Amino acid sequence: MMQLVYAAFLIATLSISTRAEAIIRCEMNGKPVNSNNGAETAGLTGLLRCREEDTGRLQREQELRDGKYLGVERFFDREGKLTRERSVNERGNSQGPVREFWPNGQVKLEEVAENGETRGVVRTFAQSGKPQRVSFVQDRQTVFSLEYNEQGQINRLQCPATSVMAEDRKPCGFEGRADTVLFGNKGEKSGQRTFDKGRLLEAINWQTDGSLASQQLFDGGRRVHRNYSAQGNSTSKAVLREERVFEDDDSVLNSTRGKLQSLKLWGSNGQIIEYRRYTEGREVALDRWYLNGAIKERAITSATGAEARLLRESFNDAGVMTRREQLMASGREYERNYTGPQQAFHDNGKLAFEDTWSAPDERGRTRLIARKQWDESGRLIADDEILEDGSRKRKAGSVGS
Repeated sequence: MMQLVYAAFLIATLSISTRAEAIIRCEMNGKPVNSNNGAETAGLTGLLRCREEDTGRLQREQELRDGKYLGVERFFDREGKLTRERSVNERGNSQGPVREFWPNGQVKLEEVAENGETRGVVRTFAQSGKPQRVSFVQDRQTVFSLEYNEQGQINRLQCPATSVMAEDRKPCGFEGRADTVLFGNKGEKSGQRTFDKGRLLEAINWQTDGSLASQQLFDGGRRVHRNYSAQGNSTSKAVLREERVFEDDDSVLNSTRGKLQSLKLWGSNGQIIEYRRYTEGREVALDRWYLNGAIKERAITSATGAEARLLRESFNDAGVMTRREQLMASGREYERNYTGPQQAFHDNGKLAFEDTWSAPDERGRTRLIARKQWDESGRLIADDEILEDGSRKRKAGSVGS
C-alpha cells in the first residue's frame, strides 16, 4: 500500500515539475526569437508570440517597435485562454485601456491607465458577466464606488462631492435627495444611505437578523453617531447603547474625528448608565448610573488650565452619597491631587470622615492638613491637625484625645 502511495506521489510530483518547467518558444513573423536575448530582439518591429513548446498553446503576445517592448501586450493561461490585455509605454507601464478576463472569456476588469496609474472609470464583473463594482478614480483616489451582490443589488456605496459619471446620479442624490437601500450577500437588507448632491445625510446599518446596528445622521448641523445591540437584552431587541454628538464642523458624516459635545451610554436594559458633556472638546461634566436607575457618580469641572477643579461625588446603589472629592487638574487628566475638604459618608448618609487639604504651594503641590471623624450618630470622635512631617496633633475636647 505504501509503495502505491509513494508511486502516486512520485507521478504527481513529476507531473507538477514537468508543467512548472514547460519550455516556452517565441517567434516573430514565423522566425524563432529568444526574447531574453537583447541582441536577437534589437531593431525588431512586430508582434512577438510565445507558445508552450509541448502543447503549442499561446502564452503571451508582445508588440516590439525597433527592438523595444512598446504597444500591445497580452497574457494567456496554461490552457491558452486570454487573461490580461493592455498596452505599455516606453517605461513598460500600462498606457490606455486595460482588461482582464475570467477563464470562461467573460471580462473581469476594465480600466484606463495613464503611465501605470488608473484614471477614471473602473469596472469589474463576475464570471456570469454581471457587474460587481463600478468606481471612478481621480487624483489617485477612489471618489465613487458602487458594489453589487450576486443578485445584482447594491451592496456598498461611496459618493463623490460632484457627479463624475452616470451611475452616481441617482443613488448619490444628484437628481434629488435619495434613500438607497443596501443589501447583504444573501439578499438581506443590510443598510440604507441617504445622499443629497453627494453629501451623506444619514447612514443606517442593520444586523443580519434585521435588528438595528448603527445610525449616523445630522441633527442641527451636528454629527450624531448611535450604536445599538441586542446582546444581554432579554427581549432580543436591539436597544440604544451609545450616542456620540460632535460639535458642528466641516467633517463628513461618518468621520469619527472632531470635538465631542456629549457622549451617552446605555445598559442592555435601556437604562442610561453614563452621560459626559464637553466644551471645546474638554470634558466638563459626568454622570453615571446603576442599572437600577440610581445615581452612581456625578462630576463637574470649573475653570480651566491650572485653575481647573473637579468636584466628584459617589453614591451607593440606593442613591446615598458615599464620597465627595475635590481635585486639581494635573496635566491632561485629573489625578489624585486633592485640594480642600474630602468627605466620606456612612450608609445612613451622615458624615463619617473629612480630610482637608491645603491650597497648592508654588510648585502646585497640596498636602493633608486636617482630619475629622464622626460615628453613625453624628458624634465627632476625632479632630486632628496634620503637621508637615505627617504626624497628627489631636485637638482638645475630641473623643479619644
